Amino acid sequence: MPKFAYNLETLLRYREEIEDRERDELHRLNYRHQVEESIRGELAAKMQNTMNDLAAICADRSQDQELTWFHRYLNRLTCEIKECEKRLAQLKSEIEAQKEAVIEASKNRKTLSSMKAKKQKDFLLDLERREQKEIDDLVVTRYSKAESQRQNSSGIRRSENAAKHQ
Repeated sequence: MPKFAYNLETLLRYREEIEDRERDELHRLNYRHQVEESIRGELAAKMQNTMNDLAAICADRSQDQELTWFHRYLNRLTCEIKECEKRLAQLKSEIEAQKEAVIEASKNRKTLSSMKAKKQKDFLLDLERREQKEIDDLVVTRYSKAESQRQNSSGIRRSENAAKHQ
């Protein structure tokens, strides 16, 4: 019995590998985005704590030098948060582009997979037709043998009967 072989199997495996690589890249970008989100959260928390400390110092009417240091620190935190926001925006655009790449790779793989499934279905139908033809041929052969044996035995009987009558 012949075995199913898909002539584009190598290409299908290659497209599956591409899809896997694109998915891995998407997961990596999502992880980087999550890390950047946590960094931004930490910076925002530091800024909030610093603002609270600054408010407490202003209430105590502390030295101008200390207030200057707090303002500089707040400016630095603000700059870091802005940079973090820029990186997050960049990562979001990279993630969107990567999602499109994953979708495209998935479409390419699914196209070949559906072609393979169709070819396999056609192969199985052809195999069933062949098996049915072989079965039909066997039945016809057996029927014709049985019929010829009946004719031979009836012919022999006729010859015997004719010999008896003579």
